[in-house]
Amino acid sequence: MDPVLTIVYGFVLFWGAAWGSFLNVVVWRVPNGMSVVSPPSHCPKCGHGLAWWQNVPVLGWAWLGGRCHYCKTGISARYPAVEAVTAALALAVAMPWVDGWASGELEPWRAGVGMVAEHAFLFACVAIALIDADTFMIPDALSLPLPLLGIGVALLVGDERGVGWQEAAAAAFIAGGGLLAVQWGYAALTGREGLGTGDVKLLAGLGAWLGLAALPAVLLLASVQGLLFAAGTAAVSRAGLTAERGVVSMRHVALPFGPFLVLGGVEVLLLHRQLGPVVAPWFGG
Repeated sequence: MDPVLTIVYGFVLFWGAAWGSFLNVVVWRVPNGMSVVSPPSHCPKCGHGLAWWQNVPVLGWAWLGGRCHYCKTGISARYPAVEAVTAALALAVAMPWVDGWASGELEPWRAGVGMVAEHAFLFACVAIALIDADTFMIPDALSLPLPLLGIGVALLVGDERGVGWQEAAAAAFIAGGGLLAVQWGYAALTGREGLGTGDVKLLAGLGAWLGLAALPAVLLLASVQGLLFAAGTAAVSRAGLTAERGVVSMRHVALPFGPFLVLGGVEVLLLHRQLGPVVAPWFGG
């Protein structure tokens, strides 16, 4: 590989891992109404501030042996996992933009804007998925800006991304309105809430970023993977889930839909950009 590209891709990996470290902070603090910048990173058990080397993504956790350096409380392996996955996703998203810049097919500013914009979209989605998985809540601060930012990015690099601003606006409106209608209809028929309003806002954002033609694939992937997860969970711990949630039937066990919408959206983005014309017609191309 070209040495310059090696350096660029190495930087992208570090960039993604660093954002993954910050997302761990966001996922813990935002649902608890805390600032994401103050106080600095610290052990939630003993409150001791962390040294810089303890905050190095992935490696810091390994150097500490998965425990706080001061009080020896265990640190969840989810922290380095989020950092590593975010780094890998950042690299996958960046590759088409970097390759386009390196080959001369894209102007540097367009490649830079496109890559940074899709990274911002990706990082917001990761935070949304984790917060929803933990709390059954999607913060407005993360979901509401997505449609407007998606339309803005479409104005700047819509030709390169394949989603113009008119399509982005229409997709946001149709996705949000359509899912809102499903939410109301399900509640009216069953007397239970099947989808949260946060899911509606999230899908509107996904529509603005991915385009109208991509929405069926996003919903299909999210629904199928959500059902598979629910079936697997039921098979492994049926008795425990029903006892924990206080329900008689597994049909009434609530699962957050946001993580699966995010999963479907990221899959569509990567498949559409990475696999090219073979699958593009099936994923909004």
